[in-house]
Amino acid sequence: MTLDIAVHPAHRTPPMVRRLLDWCHDTGVRRHRELYDGTPLELHIRTHHGQAWLAETLDTAGYQRERGYWGMRLDLDNHRLVDAPAMPTGTEIVPFDDAFDAKLLAARNAIFADNWGSVPMTVRTWRHTITASPYFRPESSFLLLSERDQEILCYLLCTELADTCTDRELYLANAGTQPALHGKGLYRAVFTHTLARAKAQGYRWAVLDIDATNPMAAGGFYERMGLRRFRTWTTHVLPFTSPSPEGGRGGPGETVAVRAGSLTGPAAAERREGVERSRVGDPAARRDVSGAR
Repeated sequence: MTLDIAVHPAHRTPPMVRRLLDWCHDTGVRRHRELYDGTPLELHIRTHHGQAWLAETLDTAGYQRERGYWGMRLDLDNHRLVDAPAMPTGTEIVPFDDAFDAKLLAARNAIFADNWGSVPMTVRTWRHTITASPYFRPESSFLLLSERDQEILCYLLCTELADTCTDRELYLANAGTQPALHGKGLYRAVFTHTLARAKAQGYRWAVLDIDATNPMAAGGFYERMGLRRFRTWTTHVLPFTSPSPEGGRGGPGETVAVRAGSLTGPAAAERREGVERSRVGDPAARRDVSGAR
């Protein structure tokens, strides 16, 4: 379960932040017990580089700094784009179309099956948070297909959080490559194509968030493409105390580390949908492109 915490600057004292954090903890445990029938729970909170006041309180509350992310951007007006590589034989790049929606969801779930913190998305969640979102930009989102059977080999989906005439920002929200095809240049082809189209469509900035442990980030791919870091994010995790019958906080012996994606069965599908919706349901929520290589 992801918690989103905000405190007015005038009230960011340690006691106030800890009081709010404790309330979120207890409420989260209670709601989890009511909705998800005793399945294991982890609490996740993401902080950015300007939230030291929250990060320090999370440290004292037992949360662990599990994952770091880099926010990166490219000024499309003032940077010469890297030339697109030759297209792999037997493939084509096409803009997103609703006709590919079901096939794309299946590809996304397969690609992200083993990614940290990821769970399978249901049709309802996928449509609500991704392809039917008012922020989604299908004309700026691209799929790399096999020409023979139209299989989705790689994709990059983009959003725009505000419609403005100047300094428009295209957010590269969700990307992935079929695991068997990593390292073959497919993502580079889609990425460079997307940037070229974004520039032609009048966008000033291309922005993304990437898991710092991702090979594409660690290997310097995005720097070579011209992007530069401008923010950092950290995911803090309480490796959780499973809820006690009374709703209190579990003891040290109750610590678990189970991914929600391991749940199975019809009831579990609904639980997974709830978890995924809570993680990315906010249209402004920052995602990452860690499925792309």
